[in-house]
Amino acid sequence: MRRNGSFWATAGTMALALTALVACARPDGGEKADAATVEPSASAMSPGEKLYRQECGFCHIGHNTGTIMLERRLGEGQGELAKRTDLDADFVVSVARNGLMSMPPISRVEVTDEELKLIAGYLARNNKAGEAAK
Repeated sequence: MRRNGSFWATAGTMALALTALVACARPDGGEKADAATVEPSASAMSPGEKLYRQECGFCHIGHNTGTIMLERRLGEGQGELAKRTDLDADFVVSVARNGLMSMPPISRVEVTDEELKLIAGYLARNNKAGEAAK
């Protein structure tokens, strides 16, 4: 009895895929991930962080337009908003609503005032000097 050629092609592809999966799955867990690249679980995130990732992350997380433009203008390390320690919540709200340089304004239809307040609070959480001034 003769086997169909597509059967062997499929079987070969499956075997190759399985081999690749086994080769990639190291018993020691593989390389340690950089803390900046690890995605926190949704349950571990604050509402402000969830909204920031959802509404702002496309430009302001990782090596994207927002981070690139900010680092060009302000210097290295200033592009990742969530890591900054100098952001004030009122400033974040003002920039989001009015825009700044290459960032367009964000309307209340896109992000409500309540959502923006949560995002701004999340971004300002590392600014201990701002807390002391209030």
